[in-house]
Amino acid sequence: MTKRNLILCLCLLGAILLLAGCGVNREGVDIRTTAPEGTWQALIVWPLARTLISISDFLRGQGIDFPWGYAIIIFTLFIRILLLPLTYVQIRGMQGQKEIQPKLQALQKKYGKDRDRLMREQRKLYEEEGINPLSGCLPVLLLVVQMPILFGLYSALVALGPELENAAFYWIPDLGFPEFTGGMNWITEAFQGGDYVTLGAYLVLPLLLVATQFVMTKISNPMATDASSPQASTMKSMSTIMTVMFGFFSLQVPAGLSLYWVTGNLLQMIQQYVMTEYATPKSKAPPVATRPAAAAVPAAPEPRLNDVADIMNGGSPTPKRKKRKKRKKRRG
Repeated sequence: MTKRNLILCLCLLGAILLLAGCGVNREGVDIRTTAPEGTWQALIVWPLARTLISISDFLRGQGIDFPWGYAIIIFTLFIRILLLPLTYVQIRGMQGQKEIQPKLQALQKKYGKDRDRLMREQRKLYEEEGINPLSGCLPVLLLVVQMPILFGLYSALVALGPELENAAFYWIPDLGFPEFTGGMNWITEAFQGGDYVTLGAYLVLPLLLVATQFVMTKISNPMATDASSPQASTMKSMSTIMTVMFGFFSLQVPAGLSLYWVTGNLLQMIQQYVMTEYATPKSKAPPVATRPAAAAVPAAPEPRLNDVADIMNGGSPTPKRKKRKKRKKRRG
């Protein structure tokens, strides 16, 4: 994928995210009593909103502070558990890709000019290591699977406007802020009004999102060690652009969605560490040498029978000795 196509896809992703709440009343509705309108609300938005309401009501009944914030965290944990099989396949594939990178580089150096032979040898290596060569696409697949949840949660938080009013979470005054139609104007207003405390409070989650997204993409990139590879350079550019775009989006959406994002990144990093260290099988194949092998030394010719006899008699089978033997035979 070229950088131009990547930027286009990210712009489309941003447009979808920003338009995801268009079908929901911007002032919010009473989810408890209002019926959904349309398939999107009936299948995605209302079930997510009612799930958050149920978790929040349960936590509030237990006397727990900040029930809405913890409801979003528990909801995120539940989603990560549902995606655990796909996450395991992704992490296992990415770990295998990391382990065989030196071997792939050696094959590229050896068969770089013969593309057909290179493809055959790479396919053979993947089969020997038990690695799916398409595992590099799994992070994108995992992101695509989460997109409906992300968009639905965004719409749900917009619809839950009255419920989230003044719903604080530690340093965050309101999980429903910034509002749907506010965009990034809140940053300018807070800065011009000298409300630096509020500005800092709402900037913490976007900064955490960028940091966790950067770390997560860094540790999950199987070609991070090969800086000279064009594919590695493209992957690095993709990761950087996606991280910046996600950080930009988080400045315009409710803080509750950013909390979901950051919590999901932290949980995925923990899952990746645990699975990499304890649940992912290591490669058992011997490493392939990346340096060119030394020139082979030609083996010495095996001695003939007469030469062996000469050596046993204390001599060595030199050309002069052979000539003397020939003269003795002629005289005899």
